[in-house]
Amino acid sequence: MMKKITYLKILICTMILSMSITSCEKFSLLKNENVEHISAGVNLKTKTVWEFISENNFHENDPTKIGLFGKAIQHAGLKDLLNDSKQNLTVIIPNDDVLQNFIEGLGYTEVEDVPAIILKNILLNNIIERRVRSFDLEAGVNYSYPSLSNDSLYLTRSIAVGNEYVLTVNSSPNASSVSASVRTQNLEFINGVAHVVNTFTYYTAKTNPKDQVNPANVSILTDTIYVTKDTYLQNGTANRTLNYGSIQDVQTKLFGATGNAASFSKRTLTQYAVRGPRFNGRIGTVRLEMFFNTIQINNPQTPTTMNFFEEQNVDWNESTVSWVTAPTFGSISIGSLSLTQAMRNTWANIDITSFYNAALSQGKTFVNIGGAVVPDLNTHFRSKEFSGGAFRSRLILSSPPVSIISPAANNPIEVQVSNPVKVLSLNELRFQGTADKNISYTLTQAPQNGFLVLNGIPLLVNASFTQEQIAKGVVKYLYNGTAPSTDTAILEARDFQGGIYNQLVNLTFNIR
Repeated sequence: MMKKITYLKILICTMILSMSITSCEKFSLLKNENVEHISAGVNLKTKTVWEFISENNFHENDPTKIGLFGKAIQHAGLKDLLNDSKQNLTVIIPNDDVLQNFIEGLGYTEVEDVPAIILKNILLNNIIERRVRSFDLEAGVNYSYPSLSNDSLYLTRSIAVGNEYVLTVNSSPNASSVSASVRTQNLEFINGVAHVVNTFTYYTAKTNPKDQVNPANVSILTDTIYVTKDTYLQNGTANRTLNYGSIQDVQTKLFGATGNAASFSKRTLTQYAVRGPRFNGRIGTVRLEMFFNTIQINNPQTPTTMNFFEEQNVDWNESTVSWVTAPTFGSISIGSLSLTQAMRNTWANIDITSFYNAALSQGKTFVNIGGAVVPDLNTHFRSKEFSGGAFRSRLILSSPPVSIISPAANNPIEVQVSNPVKVLSLNELRFQGTADKNISYTLTQAPQNGFLVLNGIPLLVNASFTQEQIAKGVVKYLYNGTAPSTDTAILEARDFQGGIYNQLVNLTFNIR
């Protein structure tokens, strides 16, 4: 006996009396009943994905809030893909608000401002070449699929009270991606199925932390910048206007929640001064350190992820800020921590060297850094109010020691005009002297005829990536189609101790 699945409508049909019930069937949320199954969005089966996302002038005057995605698909040159009735795709559709926030996080105002090749690579990251519906998935199993950007996309079905079909995207221990809960699922078309999310997500490769530096092996100078403001923000009707500026623990939480809108979502918010080091010379590394006194995980032995973001660069009042008045949340991670329950009552740190150097070069006098966790994780780290500030968060600036690395490969990179996305490999760029996770490259001059991207996000001057990320295939060159037959990027190679190789690395791209 097949299972039947009915759907709880999330569009309000009574908003306009003339709105038909059929139009409301477009966005239905899966709920379980133990009878024969009927597909969601049955009225969409005569359309392609493109016909739906572009209709009514990209849903200009209806409440679906997915029109910006249609415009992005058109600008990226992917209209024909989503309009091909012979395709069989699964498409993850972000709503307008989160897609606009992501675009602004890239440094652009309008979707049409984003270079088409960048947008295309990111959008293909959320499309797979097979039809996957929530009821196709076994509950509790994390499924990995190759995306059309040659990265990975993860889909997971879980069971909640009253609903056996809770679908999430990129909730995987094998990646550091932001997990997105599906708000509307199983919209079936001629050429595939679509799921709508309220959180923008893309593949972020999971990497190993760098080795800890043994001070006995290096001679370095350090400078400490302590947190100047710290608090947490809580969503929900009863909490979103409350202030937690005097707390002694800075908290994050997301237990089985539906994105950032869940009533028990908690995000950290901290502020640090930005200045040059007090020691003479350049910065080797910058590490963000926090003392975690609480880490609660459903499976205490399994590592899970806390992501950090640069929030909007506006000042805020620690004694009045709330979820409602806080700086706009960032959408592009500047680093992540892999946490286990055994790490309670210890210091943990992440390398934010490239982020800090970029802020310094941009003339910023402070940065706001926020933190958010994946579902089923609860963390507390000590605030500056605890114990007279003895355990307050801090930035540790270190001078560079003598480098322990040397070049092993630096070969020209061949890029085909017919396939303008080139994945960098260790045959083209590799240093030796320590493990891949301990070697990083900082961009000092960006390519002129294309873009270097990490996990799909363009690398700006002073941004960096590790050799391990090259090995994992998430560092790419995107050729933008301009005339010249060569392109060049200039990099600085660093080791985990902060040592900087004494010559710059010229990365040459031959475009054929």
